[in-house]
Amino acid sequence: MKKKLWALVAALLACLVVLCACKGNPLPQGMEEDKVLEQGRSVMELLNQGAWQEIYDQMRADAQETTSPEAIESYMNSAVEKAGAFEKEEDSMATGQKLDSGEEYATAVLYCKHEKKDVVYRIAFDTDMVLMGLEIQTK
Repeated sequence: MKKKLWALVAALLACLVVLCACKGNPLPQGMEEDKVLEQGRSVMELLNQGAWQEIYDQMRADAQETTSPEAIESYMNSAVEKAGAFEKEEDSMATGQKLDSGEEYATAVLYCKHEKKDVVYRIAFDTDMVLMGLEIQTK
């Protein structure tokens, strides 16, 4: 009986550690979670509408140098081709991160249900809320 109790306690502690790790890092000073998530949702909607040029136009200059509207389209299509059409957002969080250069930024992480598979959208913004980049991953 004691072994089962200790196993249960250990399992609960492991779950707690995992849940605490899911909160992410604090946002850079001056950034608000609601604004990061709202802007992230806006970009996600544009992605699912196929508004490649609009997304490209929102990107800051250094990001535009390494991509194009056509590249965004190709990336989105390959990322979600097996997931099917977007259905709904199921969960979200905003987290702070830092580039190797020391620049801080925020990422809106949106967990979404598509017809066939779940998709995670990670949409990054600099401290001026200008789009830096995005990552789309099918689960």
